[in-house]
Amino acid sequence: MLNDLVYLRRLWSHDKTLDSLKVALAFAGVVGFCFVTGHEDWLIGLILGIIAAALAESPDRVAGRMKALLVTLLCFGVTSVSVRLLFPFPWLFAVGLALSTFTYVMLGALGERYATIATASVILAIYTMLGVAQHVDNTVPFLHDPLLLLAGTCWYGGISLVAAAIFGNRPASQVVSQVFLALGRYLALKATLLEPVRGRDVKALRLALAAQNGRLVGQMNRARQILLLWAQSPRPANGARPFLQWYFLAQEVHERASSAHHPYEALSEAFSRSDVLFRCQRLMSLQAGACTRLGQAIAQGDVFDYGNDGALALQELEAALNHVQTAGQQDKALTNALADLCRNLRTIELRLSHAGQPDELEVISDSTLRDADPQTLAEMWRRLRQQFRPSSRRFRHGLRLSAALTAGYALLNLLDLPQGYWVLLTTVFVCQPNFSSTWLRLGQRIGGTVAGLLATTLFISAFPHPLAQLALVVASGVAFFNFRAERYSLATACITVLVLVCFNQFGSSYALVWPRLLDTLLGSLLAIAAVAFILPEWHGKRVHHAMARSLSLSAIYLSEILSQYRSGPRDDLPYRVARRDAHNADAELSSTLASMLTEPDRYSLPPDAAYRFLCASHTLLGYISALGAHREQDTAGLQLAEITTPEARIQQGLAQIASALATRSAVIVPGPVSTAPAHALELGVSETAQRVMRQLSLIEGLLPELAELTSGFAVDTQTGQA
Repeated sequence: MLNDLVYLRRLWSHDKTLDSLKVALAFAGVVGFCFVTGHEDWLIGLILGIIAAALAESPDRVAGRMKALLVTLLCFGVTSVSVRLLFPFPWLFAVGLALSTFTYVMLGALGERYATIATASVILAIYTMLGVAQHVDNTVPFLHDPLLLLAGTCWYGGISLVAAAIFGNRPASQVVSQVFLALGRYLALKATLLEPVRGRDVKALRLALAAQNGRLVGQMNRARQILLLWAQSPRPANGARPFLQWYFLAQEVHERASSAHHPYEALSEAFSRSDVLFRCQRLMSLQAGACTRLGQAIAQGDVFDYGNDGALALQELEAALNHVQTAGQQDKALTNALADLCRNLRTIELRLSHAGQPDELEVISDSTLRDADPQTLAEMWRRLRQQFRPSSRRFRHGLRLSAALTAGYALLNLLDLPQGYWVLLTTVFVCQPNFSSTWLRLGQRIGGTVAGLLATTLFISAFPHPLAQLALVVASGVAFFNFRAERYSLATACITVLVLVCFNQFGSSYALVWPRLLDTLLGSLLAIAAVAFILPEWHGKRVHHAMARSLSLSAIYLSEILSQYRSGPRDDLPYRVARRDAHNADAELSSTLASMLTEPDRYSLPPDAAYRFLCASHTLLGYISALGAHREQDTAGLQLAEITTPEARIQQGLAQIASALATRSAVIVPGPVSTAPAHALELGVSETAQRVMRQLSLIEGLLPELAELTSGFAVDTQTGQA
């Protein structure tokens, strides 16, 4: 019994559970209503309205969801009525389809909430076409289909509002929980780098770490957007403060965990006969487990108990470090780097040990979060105007999607395809802003459709009773929303099952199997053709810009850190913005390189060199993060020429390399000439200044490698070849 309760609590804490319950209740409600009242013909329209409303939903508070629901109803109403009006006039309809699709895509520039509603509005337009096409003989009232879709939207919207009122802080707790779970995975991967074992594939470990860093940064960005609504609105939600404190804790731990104090291969070689790195690895592994448990505790609303394992591991690590320092058998620079690493782990341990009492965490003097969304009509208009240019990704995507949908509409009219509006629906879901994600979605969509068709055929043959099939409608609808973010193939299979079973209530779904498959193939081909030929955006052609942006923002991050060594450490908004921008750029570079591999070779940079650059860039960010992790004021020490001179060379070198990357030209950056770290003790400078010298020396040592890789990407201006 106790185990069952524990399982139920864990199930309830899952981030998809509440959403699944809302969808299940909405579907079950309309299924029951239609068959109790005898209006089975309303079922499809109501279900499609629920799906569109759920796709448009945003994780907001009650007041925000009410506003979003009103905007959604307005957009849905205008869209469905417009479709109903223009449907008998194919030429006007084609023009309206193209203009409305482009407009909705561009409105997404106003923010994530508007982008979600805009996408759902395009989908609802196609749902309206599906409904109107079922009764072209005009045997139903003019507003029959729009009202059904809006009724389904209102029904789900009401359920969503009630859920938001009852479970007020759940979105905030879930997103912060996901941040710590991702942080735990990052720490676990980072711990593997500390293992002093020879012959390992360090490159693969670094690439895996960079990829996980990208996922973690994405989770943090999502958390920031939600916490803006909960903790930084004019009237913050009750109980939202702890989530903000945990979010700032995650940011600090991430900065410290991403720090690099020396090349790990050199540390592993130097201390291969000592257990000190094993003890570092064990402590970081325990901290990774603690972050995972903290994430689970936040999601379940439990009190987090850190335990004593970390404190004991830290004691053993400090004893091992003391032994290494006393023995004095290693190079002083390596021993100092090891001491900095242990100091960093000690601070992470201290922060996590107080995570169970968020009110006792270090108070952030400036707890403001950056809100990138426009706040006034003037800002909204300015944001929209900035998007109306061919270089804008949103502008390109709007043109591609509107052209693909218009071509699909022309195709289904020319070929007189039965249920041909599924071509348009497939195009909407498959057509993504770039080739790589569209190609991935194409395979998932086709594979999921085939699996869904087979599953539906088998189920209807085995369970012909209407009640069994209606139960499958509810189950497949819930499964679609549960899987659509992470497992799109399975989600496509589920929505295919839902559609075919619904249509089977009013005829034979077997007649739809081949048309549905044909429509999926045609819609997918239109999507991939639009992305490949209409203002194509190849990641391989812009990856050098992502590289340049990563270096430029890392330079800004470094400048912000060093200014705080001179004026005093503070986690204010400018510092956190600089840190987050640098990590966002690093994550963007990682995802851009991954996407580049799916594109034609003629558009790509050499993959090996590109991934070497990613590793070097990520290492650079690690060296800079180490400076950020150890911030201490030392105004006099930071004025030494042994610091200001390499600082100037680094900033100049990073600027030169970034400029060369932007233009794909060659660059030469001289190697480090500073001997400050070796003579720091002779200079009699403070420990803080010595640490800054060491890290600047590591950063400067990376510049020749970055410059060499950059020159390898240079394009010959005469031939246009790399």
